[in-house]
Amino acid sequence: MAVSTAASAVSANELLLAASEQVEYQEPGWFAVVLIGILAITGSVFVLVSARAMFLAPDALSQLNMTGPALGVGIPLLICANLVFHFATEGFVLGYLIRACVAITAFLVISSVGSFFMGRALHATHWDHTVPLSGGTRPPDAK
Repeated sequence: MAVSTAASAVSANELLLAASEQVEYQEPGWFAVVLIGILAITGSVFVLVSARAMFLAPDALSQLNMTGPALGVGIPLLICANLVFHFATEGFVLGYLIRACVAITAFLVISSVGSFFMGRALHATHWDHTVPLSGGTRPPDAK
């Protein structure tokens, strides 16, 4: 009998602890839903158009340049849509705002650095970007 009483006391404490950690959710209003939809669809369109343009680009340098709209605008818009969704359902939480700002800033910095290094790699291989699909050959320099 003592074992079952101790087990019920533990489970009651666990339930009280779990109840204190629950987050109040509410349905987002129509304005928030429209704003989330606009941000998410616009960001997705930027990513889709950039991916299609990269597929149609004739050379590696053009493909590298086509990542700009997706990485610079599309993904940050999707992060903003997620932030607006959390604000609409949970209210203003400073941690979500800081996390979104850090994510957007880090993403822009990392994409810029990655683009720089990919451009340097193309330049270091003496890849001839003036002739589409040239295979990376360049005539020898005249001395």
